[in-house]
Amino acid sequence: SIDTGAGLERVTSVLQGVASNYDTDLFTGILAKAAELAGTAYGKNPESDTSLRVIADHARCTTFLIADGVFPDNTGREYVLRRIFRRAVRHGRLLGIERPFMHEVCEQVVAEMSAQYPELAQHRTTIANVALAEEKRFRTTLDQGVKLLEDEFAEMKKAGLCEVPGKAV
Repeated sequence: SIDTGAGLERVTSVLQGVASNYDTDLFTGILAKAAELAGTAYGKNPESDTSLRVIADHARCTTFLIADGVFPDNTGREYVLRRIFRRAVRHGRLLGIERPFMHEVCEQVVAEMSAQYPELAQHRTTIANVALAEEKRFRTTLDQGVKLLEDEFAEMKKAGLCEVPGKAV
């Protein structure tokens, strides 16, 4: 048993004659959904394309992990899920998506991959609910953090400071 490193995405890209995993039908529908939610198009801008790829890749991972019973938390693989999920949300914000959206991208993953992975359809509601709840929590945390940072910047400006004090950090 030798692992060649030729995983599903690499083999698919070779068979479909494309240069990138993201140009295969394993990703194109998910990328299209993310682009639609962001009000952009994939392939138009390298910076937004990077964010769209992060969202698509992390939505796939999120969908499969939740279907396998892994839920965002603060330890172990649950923490890994939380970190990648929140990274995708942050990239959504970079694209201008100001509302919860990852549950919709995860739904696209379910729609596209449940024929081969029926457990995704079986856990469709759980996947959507967990993704939506986690994104709402993260957006609240992020909004609170940004407000604190803006307040600190205002205080610094009043005091004529240009470095954030360690105590404030």
